[in-house]
Amino acid sequence: MKSGKTISAILIVINIIGIICMIFFMGMLFSGDTTVKNPDSMIPFQTWEAGGTVLMIGLVPLAVANTLAFTFALKEEVTGWKRYLFFLPVFLCFLSVVFYIIKSFTL
Repeated sequence: MKSGKTISAILIVINIIGIICMIFFMGMLFSGDTTVKNPDSMIPFQTWEAGGTVLMIGLVPLAVANTLAFTFALKEEVTGWKRYLFFLPVFLCFLSVVFYIIKSFTL
């Protein structure tokens, strides 16, 4: 039983870290900042492009972490339709990625 609580705690910590990162990069994306932080880099990104690119790359790991949390974490505490709230960050990240793709092709 202690092993199940440890796995649950680890999954929740991973999800919290992923949500914090998602919020940070969504802020970069939706700020619309067009400054280039590293103009001499191999691929110079504007700030909003960097945020959107990281969100696009991080969508799959976030989906995996949230699916694992849905499957294994807090089974007794969260029941019913509330368990599907584990997928809310994935949905928000997906909408942000769609926004990024549409915005990048319409400029």
